[in-house]
Amino acid sequence: MVYVLNIEGKPLMPCKPAKARHLLRDGKAKVVKREPFTIQLLFVCENITQPVSLGIDADSRHIGKSASSEN
Repeated sequence: MVYVLNIEGKPLMPCKPAKARHLLRDGKAKVVKREPFTIQLLFVCENITQPVSLGIDADSRHIGKSASSEN
């Protein structure tokens, strides 16, 4: 999962690494942070986001994380 910021620096919905690679290769985005990997778009786009619920399951060895939306 790659975090995405719009041209103004406001968060958008995350994308898959393959989509991020295409945007970076085409010069439509730039890398903002390496950890967590975040890109910023260099073009104006619609600021469409959806509500997402985060779930965390703390186990003795592992921490499980999940994100879910209405769909």
